[in-house]
Amino acid sequence: MTKTLYVGIDVAKVKVDVAITTDGKKIISSSTFNNNSEGFKKLTNLIKKYSNKTSKIHCCMESTGIYHEEIAEFLQEQNFIVSVINPYQSKAFAGSQLLRTKNDKVDAMLLASYCAISQPKETVKIPEYVKKLRRLIRFLNTQISARTKEKIRLHSIKDDDVAHVLKGTISFLSESIAQVERLIKEHIKKYPELKHKVDLLKTIPGIGDKTACEILAEIHIEDGQSINVKSQVAHAGLAPREFQSGSSIKGKPRICRTGNANLRKALYMPAMCAIQKNQLLSEFYHRLVASGKIKMVALVATMRKLLVIAIGVLRNDKPFDPNWAKIQQEKYLLCA
Repeated sequence: MTKTLYVGIDVAKVKVDVAITTDGKKIISSSTFNNNSEGFKKLTNLIKKYSNKTSKIHCCMESTGIYHEEIAEFLQEQNFIVSVINPYQSKAFAGSQLLRTKNDKVDAMLLASYCAISQPKETVKIPEYVKKLRRLIRFLNTQISARTKEKIRLHSIKDDDVAHVLKGTISFLSESIAQVERLIKEHIKKYPELKHKVDLLKTIPGIGDKTACEILAEIHIEDGQSINVKSQVAHAGLAPREFQSGSSIKGKPRICRTGNANLRKALYMPAMCAIQKNQLLSEFYHRLVASGKIKMVALVATMRKLLVIAIGVLRNDKPFDPNWAKIQQEKYLLCA
């Protein structure tokens, strides 16, 4: 019988804590390494020490901003099974185990046990050109955010010398933004498949170059090929969440927000724009408002609808057609 090593990895900015188990109950090894290439090699040597040629190695870690990405990619290159989970999953598991202590070492042990008991899905290895696009898009957003903050600060500055320096900073950030935008355009031109998908998404009223790139960079493809609508909505944190118990407790439904905040933010302004330019989404939004929904709830629903439309365009590999649903219904009636 093939032995499986389950490796829990708690990732921090500077270090990673590691715990290894074979059954989810007994931890056979735990250690700490630097969060860099040298530390990753030492981690690999430790894992191989407890494995053999027929062993499966399943690593589990939480999604922690950007800190987990490098080690996850390194372990995938070693042909290890890697699962990057939502922190809420491990938190819920810790609660089910009545775990009261929390530190990095304990978290690594918890992740190892969770991996052995829950058998989380393997995280698909992202193509290099998508990783590159994601890095560029995220850096572009940080630059835009920094420039916005400096522009706001400029309004409150009374000293001319300080204002002059601040204007120079804003000018520098604007040049940096323009340079990153050029790099993104050049990157897309290198990959015909990527350019084709960007062009498809841009046929949807409300979606431009930047939003199309953000969607392609941030969407989650579970099996490496197909795009599932339900999982994408959940991945974006736009799935509705109910809070109800019995007849006395009935909270207001909200979006779960336990998904990709970058994707959720990327859909906000395009949804606002789509309400003005996209007849299908405009009618959808105003129908919700007319039925008594507050405007923010209707806007979030429009964001979700926009994402579903974008996924439909990518899955069908066809430009956006507002009459698509009607055409499909007519085809169904003809075949019936």
